[in-house]
Amino acid sequence: MLLGIKYEAARIGDVGEDALAGIEEQIRREVGDGWESDDRVLRGRNAVRREHGLPGLGEPGDRPSPVARIKRPLWRRLFGR
Repeated sequence: MLLGIKYEAARIGDVGEDALAGIEEQIRREVGDGWESDDRVLRGRNAVRREHGLPGLGEPGDRPSPVARIKRPLWRRLFGR
């Protein structure tokens, strides 16, 4: 996940092609050739993207958990508390 954060922060920060290639090589060494679709990497990348107001990459790491609606007890609904 940390490598995904590092990679996406570098992309957004426009650090340059050489630095980005170095990060890609590091990810490839640690995660493997399919790192672009690795769930852990995607989670890190999507965390950075969300923090910057960008849409997620649409892979499993971008699925937000549903917000559970809390139902108040009847007496609170009736009396407004």
